[in-house]
Amino acid sequence: MKGRGQDDICSVLSEARLSVVNTEYDGWNGGTYGYTVYVSLSVKQYSSFSAEKIEEMEKVLSDALNEAIKGDNSNYFHAQIGPFLSKEDIDWSLIGGLSGKAALKQSIETIRNIMISVATGGNRIPVEEERYKGLQVQIQRNCKKLNLTYNNTYSSLWDWYGKWKADFATYQERRDYIRELFTPTLAYFEEMGNNNPIETIVELNDWDRIKRTVTKIKRDSDLAKNEEDFQSIGLLCREVIISLAQAVFIPWLHGDKDEKGVSISETDAVRMIGNYLNYTLTGSSNEELRSYAKNTNKLANMLTHKRNATKKDMLLAVSATISLINFIGIIEGKY
Repeated sequence: MKGRGQDDICSVLSEARLSVVNTEYDGWNGGTYGYTVYVSLSVKQYSSFSAEKIEEMEKVLSDALNEAIKGDNSNYFHAQIGPFLSKEDIDWSLIGGLSGKAALKQSIETIRNIMISVATGGNRIPVEEERYKGLQVQIQRNCKKLNLTYNNTYSSLWDWYGKWKADFATYQERRDYIRELFTPTLAYFEEMGNNNPIETIVELNDWDRIKRTVTKIKRDSDLAKNEEDFQSIGLLCREVIISLAQAVFIPWLHGDKDEKGVSISETDAVRMIGNYLNYTLTGSSNEELRSYAKNTNKLANMLTHKRNATKKDMLLAVSATISLINFIGIIEGKY
């Protein structure tokens, strides 16, 4: 698209939140998969385009994606451009500016902690009920003013009691549920420019494709908010693992079949990396290193194929993927 002078769409893509979801399947004649490419723009950026321009960009992007896989009759793409409320779009002056923002964040964290406490053997419901109700009304009112997502619909702690008694047997399940319930709201309060704690420690300059994908994983995982976003990060992790395997695997040197005699395809990252490790880390003294790397590779691949992904799944997949890149990069002397 850039080569054809479509700089406006390229600019939109560089600033957008992107995710790709398998939304259609036709089982006729071997199966056809349809993928929707969700291009999410801030409200400010989205509203700067007319409806006609949005429709035009969706068509150009869809056509370009399908042209890129011309001849592949089993897959097709459809682009959909839409708005999302970014942190830059929020008018905090509606609740008193920065002081109101800080107060709202504190109230949300307090009510979250109350819900965890009463459900995990801490404070009793009668002690916290009135405080909870007061905070809940205040939070709902302010989030509505700001158009913020607020998923906590329990008007009373007794409503929350009914939910956890019916669905969550363990304390950990209750904690996980509450944290995921509040994550979309609290994400609006995160400051821009936070350092991503997941870092590569090896040099990636001559692994350009891997370096680009790792950069995108770090950026997009900071912004991920929903299941589609988490799935998209998983796909990126799967892609970078395949790229990593292709960068180090040499069929004639490492073997084009696995230990069971199965031929290794050019996208079979698990077997490519397995053979690579068997060759580069030989001997009983390296058995634990081989086992660690192979298990990390299996874990990353397992997590990237998980369909109903949560933020926890995404972070585990990213952590395992980056660990694998660091491990193999060190073997390759990239330090």
